[in-house]
Amino acid sequence: MSKDQRQDTEEKSFLSRWSRRKSEQSPSQDTGQEATVPEPVQSESASDTLPESTGESRVLTDEDMPPIESLDENSDYSLFMSEGVSEKLRRLALRKLFSGAGFNIRDGLDDYDDDFTYFEPLGDLVTSDMKHREEMKEKRRKEEEEEERRKAAAEQEAVEQDEAESPTSEEEDSPDAEPVGPEELPEGEADPDGETPP
Repeated sequence: MSKDQRQDTEEKSFLSRWSRRKSEQSPSQDTGQEATVPEPVQSESASDTLPESTGESRVLTDEDMPPIESLDENSDYSLFMSEGVSEKLRRLALRKLFSGAGFNIRDGLDDYDDDFTYFEPLGDLVTSDMKHREEMKEKRRKEEEEEERRKAAAEQEAVEQDEAESPTSEEEDSPDAEPVGPEELPEGEADPDGETPP
């Protein structure tokens, strides 16, 4: 016999035993359990007073209600729900009830009603991001200053080099001196550009 067949026979035997025991239970035991539950007893006095009290009840109006200022959290607000009470007075009573401390409890999960447009100032607190940002600004400022110094030094060097290359004779500097052209040069002298006149 295989393992599955043995398991099926065990289940069948268990179910058959359970079914047999259930059917062997006597009907008196089933009814005995139900008989122990007592049935509710209606008193004659309660049934007699109910129709009388409903017949004598009258509709409450605004004049029958206590003043709103005298209400507190322990007051009976059900009186304000009767049909004869005006809507305005009912709303005032409910407003007084729900403005009490017991009803104004926030659960703390209402993160959608916070004001996210207000940010608390950090004050003297400096975060690591702020430090890093300041360090980067200082580094850029130093690089710009160094670049300006290099440019100024290069310009100064170019000016000094131009001054060194230019002739400093008095003739060239004087405003009365006429420029010497290639025609006026004597025959044996060379042009400053290195060309001899024809």
